[in-house]
Formats: sequence, structure tokens, C-alpha cells
Amino acid sequence: MLAALVACLFAAQEPQPAPTPAPPANKPAAAAPAPTVLVEAWDDKKAKAAIAEWTKLAKGNASMAEKSRGLNALAEGSNKLLVKPLATVVETDKSVVIRRRAAELLANQPKVDANPTIRSLLKNSKVAPHPTVMAELVKTLSRCGYSTAQWGEIDGLFDGEYHLDRVVVQEAILELVIAHKEAQALPTLLRNMDEPLAENVDGANNPPAEYWEARWKSWHAWRGKVKDALFAVTGQRFSSAAEATAWLKKNAPK
Repeated sequence: MLAALVACLFAAQEPQPAPTPAPPANKPAAAAPAPTVLVEAWDDKKAKAAIAEWTKLAKGNASMAEKSRGLNALAEGSNKLLVKPLATVVETDKSVVIRRRAAELLANQPKVDANPTIRSLLKNSKVAPHPTVMAELVKTLSRCGYSTAQWGEIDGLFDGEYHLDRVVVQEAILELVIAHKEAQALPTLLRNMDEPLAENVDGANNPPAEYWEARWKSWHAWRGKVKDALFAVTGQRFSSAAEATAWLKKNAPK
């Protein structure tokens, strides 16, 4: 399978457009770390009681601080019954901060129940416009039963759109690749390793300058992680996509 992937690398080469000159963008500020809690397996009775308390809070006119405290209470437990209410928060809450926290807590739940829910949320049109929530879901998936069979469900999230807001999603995907040594990511990594440069600036099919500016700024933010991901998969360091491709032709990882 890996040999086939390597063979496909040459068939999917994109033009390499010149970036619109722009100063490198700073990475998005990291969110404050969530409180560390010990997670225990709750029986259904305890889970139902906790859900009832959360539902009462969520239906009222609770502030974001009150909702945060409510989610911190749910963070103490693991039970399949918690998956659905947490997913509802990820999908519908007005606060992106609360949505992101709920996404994080899905990782505490039984993998057999949480994993398909996380993958479904990654495809949800109500969640997709919120990059920080999407990034948290990718991180949660990595910790909650990710398997190589699921790569196809997240691969398109990387270079489906280049925008500074999406950098957090791309970085989360790269972290997943590193953590799982995901060899199926090789085509994506090689497409995004080199500095984006236009092959034919005046070509009719060349995207507008705004596209290349966004792509260059995104690349500048995570280019180091692309190389780290290639190292995680191959055990080798490369300075260019051409160098990596030449090595992979002879040394496809097993």
C-alpha cells in the first residue's frame, strides 16, 4: 500500500506559485490549559445525575463562567451516556470556548462510543466554521481510538483551505500524524513541504494572489511540523520534497 502511495506522489503535483510578499504571521495564541482532573469511570446512575445537573444549567441563562464550571464537573467522569450531551454542546453552544472544552472532554469517554461521534462532528456543517473547535476534535480523535482506517476522513481537512484561521487545524493534523506515524499522510506532507511558489503566475488556472498569500503564511506557520511529521513516518530528515520523494522511491516505509 505504501509503495502505491509513493508512486502516486508524482501524479498529484500541484503548481508551485510565488507568494505575495507578506510578513510571516504569528501563530494563534494558545488557550489557557484546562484544569487537570482525575477521571473515574461513572456508573449510569452517577452519569445521569451529572447530566441532569448540566442540562438544568444549560437550559437556564448561565454565564460562560458557570458553564465552564459545569463542564469541569463533567470532566471528572467517563461514561457512554456523557457522549451525546457533550456532542450537543460542541455542535450548538453559542460560545466557541465552551464548544472547544466539550470537544476536549469527549476524549475522556469510552472510545467505542466517543470515536464515531468525534468523527461525525468533524463532518458537521455547524462545527466546520470554528477552526479552534475543529482542531480540538482532531486532537481528541488522536487520543480516542484513532486508527489508520480513519485517515481518509481527516486528510481533506489539511489542504482543503489555506487561511490563517485554519492553521490550528493543520497543526493538529500534523500532531496526529506524528503521534501515530501515519504513513498515509505522505502525499499531503510532500505537497506542503516546500515554500509555495508559482510555476506560471500568468496562467489562466493560477489561483488569485490572495490564495497564495494565505497559503504562504500558513506554510510559514507549520513548515517545521511538516518536517517533523516526515521524520516521524520515515525516520529521516529532508530539506525538500524532491529529496524526500527520491528517498521514498527507494525506501518506502514498511
